[in-house]
Amino acid sequence: MKDIALNKLVENGFDNPRVLVLGDCMLDIYLDGECKRLAPDVAVPVLDVQSVEHCLGGAGNVITNLSNMGAVVSVVSLLGDDSSGQTIARSVQRQGIDTGGLLYNKNCQTLTKTRLRRDGHCLLRYDIGQKYHFSAALANQYLTAVKKALQHVDIVFIADYGKGNITDELIVLLAEEQQVEPKIIAIDSKDYDKYACLNPDLIKPNYDEARKILSQEEEDDRLTQASKWPESLAALSQANWVALTLDKDGVILFKKGGSAKHYRVPALKEGNFSGAGDTFLTVLCLAYYNKLDADIAMALSIKAAQIGIQKNGTAHCSCTELAQRLTNKDDKLITDLNHLEALCDGLRKENKLVFTNGCFDIFHAGHAHYLGAAKAQGDILIVGINTDESIRRLKGATRPVNSLDDRIEVLRALGAVDYIVPFGDELSDNPIPIIEKVKPHIFVKGEAYQNKELAEQGLLQILGTQLVFIPHVHQQSTTKIIQRVQEKDNQLLKKIS
Repeated sequence: MKDIALNKLVENGFDNPRVLVLGDCMLDIYLDGECKRLAPDVAVPVLDVQSVEHCLGGAGNVITNLSNMGAVVSVVSLLGDDSSGQTIARSVQRQGIDTGGLLYNKNCQTLTKTRLRRDGHCLLRYDIGQKYHFSAALANQYLTAVKKALQHVDIVFIADYGKGNITDELIVLLAEEQQVEPKIIAIDSKDYDKYACLNPDLIKPNYDEARKILSQEEEDDRLTQASKWPESLAALSQANWVALTLDKDGVILFKKGGSAKHYRVPALKEGNFSGAGDTFLTVLCLAYYNKLDADIAMALSIKAAQIGIQKNGTAHCSCTELAQRLTNKDDKLITDLNHLEALCDGLRKENKLVFTNGCFDIFHAGHAHYLGAAKAQGDILIVGINTDESIRRLKGATRPVNSLDDRIEVLRALGAVDYIVPFGDELSDNPIPIIEKVKPHIFVKGEAYQNKELAEQGLLQILGTQLVFIPHVHQQSTTKIIQRVQEKDNQLLKKIS
């Protein structure tokens, strides 16, 4: 498929297939804040929570990814009859998905995972709920809802976390229906042999799941070890494609009747990996539905997962974001403000946009901390960077030390930074023109600006943008670094003379 046709397919939502999601929905809660003190009554750190984010997890994250990728989604799933279950239902409904297939049992709790984080790093996770349970009446209602939904879909996506939604009776029903009107079936599970009767099209075991299924001990060279497994996994599950994910070691794809092929993944030192597998399998499934070549399907899936990992909450990716990565060879740098506006209009529907700006001349630990903390405020971080001419006007003829191209290269290498936009001309050295196009949910500045009047303040109020101040790292600034270098040079000259 030519690049133009592929870009169009992705941008238009992979031809909008109808997908039924079956499996265990969960609620992911992220509590972000600062941790600077100990509790006076017990010697434990205190997290001062500054933001709370609710995301769909488990099968719910599959729903989010499919919906964001353009699929027409339906769902049948059992939840607890509690506030977390209602939160999931509202989130599903906000995506324009019918919640009639969500059932509730007052005798079990909705599975909820709460993560406490500082600067985007997880300090602790605690879980509520163990497993979903069906009464006889709910079991009948569940199977009836599934049978009805199957009449109107192209794909069945099973997200089986072993928490009770995927019953033996459900698998029997699906096997019977496959004999009448086959659907594409994609499965993410910890146990695949029970699905052999469905002859699934796609399965996605990870290394640990595959190792346990095949009763293998863990080895140091995981790639070499795992390369021997895909054919056995395919025979056990009767799957057409087996995508064996190995984290940093990439993915091995095995196609029935063919051979296994290894695909590398970009190295990522930071990111939120929760839900990345959902994003990967979602795109692989949609590519499979469109009969894309395996290499193209894998490239799209890996790229989508990479985008999702950089999100603040549970990993997800949209067709807009994926299409942007395909069409823009320079993934991060944007110089056309009209293009920036169109991009942000698409991103804003599914993501919390964060904007900040600066010179970032001699990059140091303070900059790294600041940008990491800024990214932790939302999903997409857009950074405005002053041009060389702008810095000279603001800081004098001896600055910048590093050129705009060099400073952009440093920012481009950071996982926290999603997009970079140069700014500053003779009319204005502030980022107001960018803010007008981005319309960010959050505008981040360093705490040194907290008691100063900002030129952007009026526009932020009009847009309803939240202003957040990030604490500076002590003794870390470009000016102070230059001063220290000059002092050492002077001391050296004195010694020489």
